Amino acid sequence: MSRKPTQKRALATYERLLDAAGELLAEVGVERISTNLVAARAGVSPPTLYHYFADKYALLAALGERLMAAQNALVELGQAQDEAEIAEVLLAHIPLTEASPGGPWIMRMLRAVPQLAEVRLASHRALTAELVARALAADPAQDRAVLERRARLAVDLGYCAIELVFDEPELDPRAVMQDAARAIGAVLAG
Repeated sequence: MSRKPTQKRALATYERLLDAAGELLAEVGVERISTNLVAARAGVSPPTLYHYFADKYALLAALGERLMAAQNALVELGQAQDEAEIAEVLLAHIPLTEASPGGPWIMRMLRAVPQLAEVRLASHRALTAELVARALAADPAQDRAVLERRARLAVDLGYCAIELVFDEPELDPRAVMQDAARAIGAVLAG
C-alpha cells in the first residue's frame, strides 16, 4: 500500500523515491532492490520512505502504476483510428517508456513478479472499460461482451508489441508497431 501525498514538497519526495526505485530496478533488478537502497539513492531516510510505502512491493507497485497511467494516457479514446494512427500511438509509447526511470524494466517486472501482476492487469482492465464505454456511447446497440473481449485483446496486443520492442532491440520498432496496428485493427473490426 502506498500513500500518494498532495502537498508539493511531499509529492516531490514521493516522485524522487519512485525515480530512484526505477533507476535501481534497471541497475540491480527486482531481487536485489531494497527499500534501504532506494532511500539512500533518493537521499532520504528509510522511515521517510516507509511514510509513503509499506514495503518494497508497495513501492514497486506505485512505480508500475505511474508508468501504466502515462502509457494509457497516450491512447486516444473515442475516435476511430486507422492502422497508421494506431501504429503512431504505439510508437509513442517507446520514447515515453524510455524516458521513465527504469521504464522497460518496470514493464518486465509487472509481467514477471506475481505480487505486481495485478498492477498491469488492473491498468489493462481500466483502459478496456474506457474503450468499451466510448464505443457504446457512439453506438449503444453494440454487444457489450463482444466489445469487451475485442477491446481487451487490442489492449494486450498493443502492450505485447511495446514489450517486444524492448525485449528484441534488433527488431524495427516501426515495423513491429505497423504489424501490431494491423492486428489490432482486425480485432476491433471483427
